[in-house]
Amino acid sequence: MNQAEHFKKLNDYFTKSRLGYDLFLEGAKHFGYYPKNKKISEKEAQILMQDLIGEKLNLKKSMKVLDAGCGQGVVSTYLAKKFDCHIDGITMINFEIGIANKLAERMNVSNNINYSLMDYSNTEFDNETFDAIYTIETLCHSTNIRKTLKEFYRVLKKGGKVALFEYRFADDYQFSNYEMELVNIIINATASPSLRELRYNKFKKIVEEAGFKNVKEQNITENFEPSLKRLKVFAYVPYLFVKIFELQKYFPNATIAVEIHRAVEKGLVKYFILTAEK
Repeated sequence: MNQAEHFKKLNDYFTKSRLGYDLFLEGAKHFGYYPKNKKISEKEAQILMQDLIGEKLNLKKSMKVLDAGCGQGVVSTYLAKKFDCHIDGITMINFEIGIANKLAERMNVSNNINYSLMDYSNTEFDNETFDAIYTIETLCHSTNIRKTLKEFYRVLKKGGKVALFEYRFADDYQFSNYEMELVNIIINATASPSLRELRYNKFKKIVEEAGFKNVKEQNITENFEPSLKRLKVFAYVPYLFVKIFELQKYFPNATIAVEIHRAVEKGLVKYFILTAEK
């Protein structure tokens, strides 16, 4: 599949999924962070996850930041408001730009944010433009994760930092044939080819090979799991019919909510925060 076909598939997926994201995640496209033994709402958990981005990047006023895969602007507007930093948000999803700009206006951060339609593996930014770069559950959509990471390295200033909030999978041999079939369905239906590269014990090395140093990882699976479990509750009954009629490729989000939650319980899928410096 070439880049044009991939981006068309990506746009088709997010266009079809738009209502679901709006209903269940208020337009956000990321999971929340639930502190251990503390009962909070999904919205509060999402904000805590966003706060972690600011913490990991040590965001400060006037810093120049890249949101690689900005979605509808939920994360970038929040961070721009809280830290008074300047954020460039890029996405390949056509409809997201207008929504993100409207949100920035409502949040009174339009002067701090610029949204562009751009491939994060081939950006138009100059070398060493940004003080910090982050992704939150978007690297999976890269067609070449090594190229994407090298592009991040190119546009990051020396001494700058990246924070990559991404779920990762165990090696293929640890999945049953049925589980592996579902993983492939999810990868294809959600235009997420780089899920095959986001592996527990391999991704850190890929980041280091791109040139980054001081690479650190934090496993927050137990903190993200309640967020996924919440979606499983909503999806469980509809998914019974999806499974009976083998319609998983047509309903990837319901499949993710139920089947990936099972994979998390079995230790086959985990959520990591990776930070690194140039």
